[in-house]
Amino acid sequence: MKELRHDWTLAEVEALFALPFNDLLFQAHTLHRENFNPNQVQVSSLLNIKTGACPEDCSYCSQSSKYDTGLEREKLMEVDAVLKQAQEAKDKGATRFCMGAAWRNPTDKV
Repeated sequence: MKELRHDWTLAEVEALFALPFNDLLFQAHTLHRENFNPNQVQVSSLLNIKTGACPEDCSYCSQSSKYDTGLEREKLMEVDAVLKQAQEAKDKGATRFCMGAAWRNPTDKV
């Protein structure tokens, strides 16, 4: 396994961006196969725990309150409901449970 790098130079990054897409894809796939079992898939589950009304102005995001996205706003889910969804995902084989929410960052509330 190759060591994870954090010392990329601008020239190295620009060289990656300059690669033809299929060459970059091939390099990424080769690196992935060197570090992970190519025949194994990690099953993940994603749950949206708060929908809409995000105060950020990200025009690409369907959660933004600044744009008419057609989404109906939903308040933050209760912890018990999230835990139930996480258990259901685990029961169905998920080994990773991700939560998405419409906010910039969590508040300090406990």
